[in-house]
Amino acid sequence: MWMLCRTLLIAAFQALHPSRLLVTSFAPPFAVKHALPVQPSFASRKYEKDEETKYSPDLIANEILQNDADPACFVDDDDCLAISSHSSSSSLPRDSALSQSLQRRSQSLLKEKNLRNWMRGRCPTTKVSISRSDAVRRVCMDQYPIVACGSASGSIYLVDLEKQTVLASEEAHIPMQTFETGRTDMKKQAMEELYGKLDGGGVISLAIRENILASSGREGGVKLWKIQSTCRHGQFDDQMQIVSLGSLKALQNTIVTSIKFDSNSLLWVSCFDGTVRSYDISDWQYKYDDHNQPDSSQKKMVPSTKPVHQTDFTASVLDMHLCEELNIGVCATSDGSAALFSLEDGQFFVGIMLFEVAARSVTIVKHDNEGGLSVDMDGRTQFGPGYSVLCGSMDGTIHRISLNIGQSGKLDMNDPFAVTDETETAIRPRHVGPVMCLTSSSDGMFVSGGQDGTLRVWIMEIEANQTYVHGVSEQPLQPQSMVKCTCVYALTGYKLWLGSACISPTGDRLVSDGGENNIIVRDFSEGGSHDGTTL
Repeated sequence: MWMLCRTLLIAAFQALHPSRLLVTSFAPPFAVKHALPVQPSFASRKYEKDEETKYSPDLIANEILQNDADPACFVDDDDCLAISSHSSSSSLPRDSALSQSLQRRSQSLLKEKNLRNWMRGRCPTTKVSISRSDAVRRVCMDQYPIVACGSASGSIYLVDLEKQTVLASEEAHIPMQTFETGRTDMKKQAMEELYGKLDGGGVISLAIRENILASSGREGGVKLWKIQSTCRHGQFDDQMQIVSLGSLKALQNTIVTSIKFDSNSLLWVSCFDGTVRSYDISDWQYKYDDHNQPDSSQKKMVPSTKPVHQTDFTASVLDMHLCEELNIGVCATSDGSAALFSLEDGQFFVGIMLFEVAARSVTIVKHDNEGGLSVDMDGRTQFGPGYSVLCGSMDGTIHRISLNIGQSGKLDMNDPFAVTDETETAIRPRHVGPVMCLTSSSDGMFVSGGQDGTLRVWIMEIEANQTYVHGVSEQPLQPQSMVKCTCVYALTGYKLWLGSACISPTGDRLVSDGGENNIIVRDFSEGGSHDGTTL
């Protein structure tokens, strides 16, 4: 059959182009001439240098996606190129489904390459300086390569990491507060709870979403800023402006410990007074004239100071994370708890006590399903992802708490934590000092940062759960699985007041403070032979 189809295609081509010679190959359509090798599981892979180059995702992506002919053709497939050349000049549409499939395959290969570099610690490191006399204390990112950072002096900076250029800066907050000896002050207590004995001063928290920036400082409250720049042909100018939009008066005397934007134009803030609140930011903007400068005839649009949502916790909130996939948020509180709240109505609904000291950092990580629950999609039974809360404490311990995800793929709000009193939730090794930040790069992988000057890369793997009788392993009556957290390696060389880290949306760059006046960028996209575990 394939010979008949091939003969008909050749005849059609020669009829349309009698003067052209069609180079043919007599390999059957299922030949492996251009097929990619089937790789074993990630844990057992061993790559030779030549094979890595031959089947590198970048090369494959260029062959598939940048070819002037049909994206289904490889560069040396003469038959495919010849026929697709005629097809592209005709009125026949390209196979969009095939093209999309190839694009997904290319993206999958690039993701696999990044993961391989993460696992090997192959990450060339760049230090981007913001100032000769100021130190980086907080970093946040919306889209790479633009990053916002808060400094020890209380200033905020906007930096292009690719060009290694400071695009704009603004004095925003007070650098450090002095407290009277023996006086009980909530702000003093807040700094001790947040940073312990290693308080580097400056900005407490900041977040960026498109052209809106929010920051909090030691004087209390939240300040809003707009990033203003001329944009030509989709490219920002090298110089920008950080323009003040004012502050939220309702939070003027409140220490704001964490700031997050969601996709619904809501700004979420966690506060040392034990509250979490959200505000609508859709109207927080300036009016500009044609010369791209603030129009003096226009006044600031003052948003409503009434929060959209507000919930109270029993203790101070030191960190917060939003998981829009599950429509929940999670807080780390000073009484050692991880507490969940709904993003739908903003209300707290359950908490779990984890530590005898304060819980300092928190996040939610998606990973392979450990409970074997299935999701019915289009009549087919598939295994859905699992989710876990990760919470770090002031004593360096990190706990992992599985979440109960039902067959619909939604969190069981009545019984969200899949743990019992006997469940071992602590993961090892622990940090030597407070766990200041937790962030996730991709499914089943996360990074923790501590005041021991290290960023640790962890992987969450599913392993079989076995029972033992008289020292002999046997299969359990009801097969189960569990997630095991393994520290792959530690990135070292940071200062002890390391306080924040974030990962680019593509998952290939890790950006953090902890480098004096430098932003530290670790690039996992290229890999290479460089071992990036030390600065």
